[in-house]
Amino acid sequence: MTLIAREATEEDIAKILDIANSNLLALNPSDIPMGEIEGHEFVRGFFDPAITRLTKLHVEDDWQSFITLNPDSSRKRFYLDIYTRPGARTLAPSLDLALELARKHDPAYRLWLGVQSNDFAYKSLLENHGFTILRKYWTLEMKLPIENESRSPSLGVIRELDLDKEVDLRTFHEVHQDAFSQHFGFMPRQFNEWSEIVIRDKDETNMQAWLISLNGVPAGFVDFNDEQLHNDSGYVSGLGIMQAFQGKGLGEALLRHAIQINSELGRSKLCLSVDAGNESGALRLYEKVGMKPISEWHQYEDLNWSK
Repeated sequence: MTLIAREATEEDIAKILDIANSNLLALNPSDIPMGEIEGHEFVRGFFDPAITRLTKLHVEDDWQSFITLNPDSSRKRFYLDIYTRPGARTLAPSLDLALELARKHDPAYRLWLGVQSNDFAYKSLLENHGFTILRKYWTLEMKLPIENESRSPSLGVIRELDLDKEVDLRTFHEVHQDAFSQHFGFMPRQFNEWSEIVIRDKDETNMQAWLISLNGVPAGFVDFNDEQLHNDSGYVSGLGIMQAFQGKGLGEALLRHAIQINSELGRSKLCLSVDAGNESGALRLYEKVGMKPISEWHQYEDLNWSK
């Protein structure tokens, strides 16, 4: 049976979210539903413009699946997500279409696919295609407000970065790149490309970034945004400490600062995602402040996917 497909646009965001959330919540009712900001990102793309498709099997059907293939030309990598309504028979042909689209764009890119850990049908399909688990990630959440102990002055000075000022953007870039330099999959980005992404996120997700310094020297950052505001939740999108300053408690100071700010903003929750294989001990820190895993995601890869 031939798959019916068309490009998804901004006008399809409501359809996309309906498909994605019906998929997510059927697999894990505790998962966090996606909102308009994420729907917009799916259509626009995380880095370069996304390649999108809505798919179904019959003309009279509602759209059954959504493909978002996100190229990242700086890292020569694709990020692929496919969401399918429960019971639909469009997953396998949608995957075939996504692989075809990726091959046409650039068969030399690496391809990373995200899968909810309870989606055994999708995982089995990928494994039959030769894909294996590359990494596991958890989504963590905590309720706000909480009693947040005071931060000792010895842990440094925290200030908000002004993302409209180039000097602050350059400081943020230097700290960010050093802090993540040893993380899995990291590849550096030049300032101009990196700052464009940050400014876009500031405008589209109301991202705030905070810097911690020791003796006047920048040492780490935390940033959070309104991506999960539809769930009355703040979202920590980044937390990193420069290599020379790790192990001093600065990450905890920044995280508790993010908790305090989001509490003051009236959010009832705070959430983030963490790499289960992160060697920096981030998971222990998040659990220490009271965050709990609510869902698990698996990232798959096949180095020979384009053959």
